[in-house]
Amino acid sequence: MNKLLNVFILSSIAVYVVLWSGGVISSALWKESPDGTEWVAPTFLYLATMLILLQVNARNRLIFIGIGLFGFGAEVLGESTGFPFGTYSYGSALGPSLFDVPIALVSAWIVVTVFAANVLIWANVAKGWWPIVGPITMVVIDFLLEPVATGPMDAWSWLSIGVYYGVPISNFIGWFVVSLPIFAVLSAAKFRDRGGVVVSTSVIAFFLIISLINLLWWPLIIAGTSFAMLFFWRRHTSSS
Repeated sequence: MNKLLNVFILSSIAVYVVLWSGGVISSALWKESPDGTEWVAPTFLYLATMLILLQVNARNRLIFIGIGLFGFGAEVLGESTGFPFGTYSYGSALGPSLFDVPIALVSAWIVVTVFAANVLIWANVAKGWWPIVGPITMVVIDFLLEPVATGPMDAWSWLSIGVYYGVPISNFIGWFVVSLPIFAVLSAAKFRDRGGVVVSTSVIAFFLIISLINLLWWPLIIAGTSFAMLFFWRRHTSSS
């Protein structure tokens, strides 16, 4: 049984790497996904989520599934009412939808939350600060994702236009608000699981590479500045 599971995991990793590499190459060559590849983005997210959930313990697996469903519920509310993110609509890039929201958004919330949580762990942020610093980190991550998601990927489009690549400020406020209970739960659970750090980081890196290919400079500047600040904070807390 363990041997079959290992083969399955290794095969999944291989497929994930192929999809990751294919996405970068197709973006570099054609600036957009070729026709007939609409299945790639959701499959990429599903595989990333599966690999992450296989690397965390059973309790944290349930927590992240709950977070994914909570985030999906917030997206359903946002898409139908405009609250709390603003007025937007999804395209077909992320695959099948439920209540007009791609099911892959469950995976997206899990992946982004795992990455943000690992950032806080790496930066030695005290658990008592997670309910505030966590949502801020999620907003910063969204600054990295939105230009690609609404640009080259065409995953969704905003009906209310903002100054940051057309994204309204309400979206970032919404991300902060929705992330508050998420990181309150992770703080209360004393989350310390580093499982999924490589996969979640690779997803964020994918978006940054696509930003570079498409000359979207602000996500790269924000990522570099944020990393520098966290690096110096980590050194400060480690030497204290």
